[in-house]
Amino acid sequence: MKKNIIITLLTLFSSNIYSQSLKEAIRLNENEQQEAAAAMYQQLLLTEPNNGTLYYYYGENFIDAENPEQASVAFQKGLEKDPTSALNLIGQAEIKLMAGDLVGGKLLIDKAVMMGNGKNALVLMEAGEAYISYKRAQDLINAQNYFEAAAKLEPKNPEVYNLLGDLYSELNNGTMAATNYNKALDLDKNQVKALLHKGQLYKRATNYEGALIEFENAIKIDANFAPAYRELGEVYFAQKKTTEANTSYKKYLELSKNNTFARLRYAFFLYNSGDFKGAQAELDLVNKVDSANLYMMRIMSYVAHENALNDTALKTIQKVFSITDADTTRRYGKDYAYYGKILSALGNDSLAVIFLEKAVSIDARNAELYDDLAKMAMKLKNYDLAIKTYQAKISNVSKVISADFYNLGKVLYSNKNYLEADTAFSKVTELSPSWPYGHIYRGRALSQDDSLFTTNAALPHYQKFIELTSVDEASIAKYSRELIEANSYIAVSYLRQKDLKKSLEYWNKVLAIDPKVQQAIEAIKIIKESKEYK
Repeated sequence: MKKNIIITLLTLFSSNIYSQSLKEAIRLNENEQQEAAAAMYQQLLLTEPNNGTLYYYYGENFIDAENPEQASVAFQKGLEKDPTSALNLIGQAEIKLMAGDLVGGKLLIDKAVMMGNGKNALVLMEAGEAYISYKRAQDLINAQNYFEAAAKLEPKNPEVYNLLGDLYSELNNGTMAATNYNKALDLDKNQVKALLHKGQLYKRATNYEGALIEFENAIKIDANFAPAYRELGEVYFAQKKTTEANTSYKKYLELSKNNTFARLRYAFFLYNSGDFKGAQAELDLVNKVDSANLYMMRIMSYVAHENALNDTALKTIQKVFSITDADTTRRYGKDYAYYGKILSALGNDSLAVIFLEKAVSIDARNAELYDDLAKMAMKLKNYDLAIKTYQAKISNVSKVISADFYNLGKVLYSNKNYLEADTAFSKVTELSPSWPYGHIYRGRALSQDDSLFTTNAALPHYQKFIELTSVDEASIAKYSRELIEANSYIAVSYLRQKDLKKSLEYWNKVLAIDPKVQQAIEAIKIIKESKEYK
């Protein structure tokens, strides 16, 4: 009897240590200390070699470290050790979703959920999170169903509401996202992940002050929470506070123990901030310890191109493509885009366009890729492709701005599609009514379509341009060329209407800007000498 009590106590003690160690490993991973977390999972698996749950979290650690091959091995091993492990089925589904295979991923997720008869809250939460995590294969409706089912099973679990917040963030519903993050915090005021994600929500909406508050609140709760410092660095950079940005990112590196993944994140931050020399220095450090890292090679090719080292960039991007040749789903749209830009820099524009078109086709939500392709098309004077590209961007990206319609309008104008160009420029003036270039381009497009001044449709747009830019001497000097154009058009318009006094008024405005404009000098002379004027 005594022996049984001892065994029971030892079992409970061992279970408690395991539970604490698993939580610690998960915490290390959330703190972006992937290498330390991996070491802890390996130790745990030595003592619990048949524990399917451990293999699942070990695999998740590899996914977070951008290593899907090792993740897949871990999930498969977990199922071999425990065929009833629904979590490892979800892990395998993630590998498929990551590759853009929604159908294959869904089959595995459905099977995993059925294992628990839809009553296992953790499985439902992990299934829903898988559905929202990979842009190329999302199922936000099923994700919502799973999260809401989990919330009914565990209404006081803050993590459910944190995930619901992530879902609504993906749906671009900021109000509901914030509501759910707040609910998670109501249930657990120390939910740093909810604060982090709420801050990220504000950052995406360019509410940088709101984002800073949330990240700083996360740090107040946990001064060692590395991701909050990384996010602070990115917000400070967006605010052009370079010193604060670098200080925050250095703190992030310190807390994440300078592991490979953290250094790569920092290199990517430097790349995004335009510090390509600094990014190269960080990548050189990573290369010394992990020269085969695919993520590192990817960024190295980008950075080498930005540093005008295009021979090096080409060799590196070719390595990326060679490694991913057996599984092209591991290539990002940006990989194809940089391959194209590198080829263009080396003089092969025609092949560059093919790579840029591929980039857009596999990453249709990435606004930057459309701009790269359209610029290349314009360089080749392929206006039809440029028009098609800007139209696709307007249709596919989540946030369309006036510049997108402006770029489309300019290409249509260059292609002499004047009325279509005017339609695009009308969206510019609608979205940015005080920006003068939308108005002058409406004037230009309509004047080209009405070259005989039959309708004078361009007149109000040139007048609006003059109104917006003639506010002071500095503005007149800045827009002098366009003001000469606008005033000249209006002067000719009045001349054709036989309103000589108004025409003379606008020709004089042209000379007030530049007394040497010959067209104005000659027009004034002709008007003053005409019988109609006298």
